[in-house]
Amino acid sequence: METKENATTEVKKVTKSHYETFDEKITKMKVTLDNATLPQIFAIMVTVGYTVEKIDDMKTKLSELVSLNAEQVKESAEQSAEQTKFDNLRKEINTLFNTHRGMLRIFFKGNDPAYKTLQLNVENPAAFGNWNQLVKRFYVQLAKPEMLAQTAAISITKETVTAQQQALVELDSHKDNIIKESGDAVGATHTRDTAYDEFYPLYSDYVKYAKLLLPDNLLKMLGITPK
Repeated sequence: METKENATTEVKKVTKSHYETFDEKITKMKVTLDNATLPQIFAIMVTVGYTVEKIDDMKTKLSELVSLNAEQVKESAEQSAEQTKFDNLRKEINTLFNTHRGMLRIFFKGNDPAYKTLQLNVENPAAFGNWNQLVKRFYVQLAKPEMLAQTAAISITKETVTAQQQALVELDSHKDNIIKESGDAVGATHTRDTAYDEFYPLYSDYVKYAKLLLPDNLLKMLGITPK
């Protein structure tokens, strides 16, 4: 690798109150290493062991970290997308479930056996497990021919019930996918963070040497806040 003449200036000025994102940290590191071989910087830093080979090795490790970060971002996005699908579908199912229960409370008013069978007096729980169980039982009971024969009078038909049951199957599938994607996201985050923890001390040592040896104008070219 040859030393170069022009400085990379991608780094953005970060205020003291600003929390650096992972991408911003990587960008800062990249600017530092991209400019580490500028002749005026390299000539000084090589005196403390930062040869072309050592800088190249650091760049390779940083490139690997960039790839791991991209994978982590992808896995997190997939988890978020699956969660959104799940939340939206659950909301749709629950809205119709509440409508059906409201209609049946009116239709079966005074019919205690029907109220008990369909659990019409049971509160709709917020916790997914309990909610899922209640909704599934509700539509299992509604799907029985003797029940449908009555509820058809208020347009709760076999097709209506089947559609809700199919939506519940799809919801379970989304739930399984969330668990899988969550595991993938956690794994990707752990792998990335481990790589970062291994690389950061190398970068930090370079910055410490630079702050001791370089004038402010060269530190700025490295994206390092002057001492």
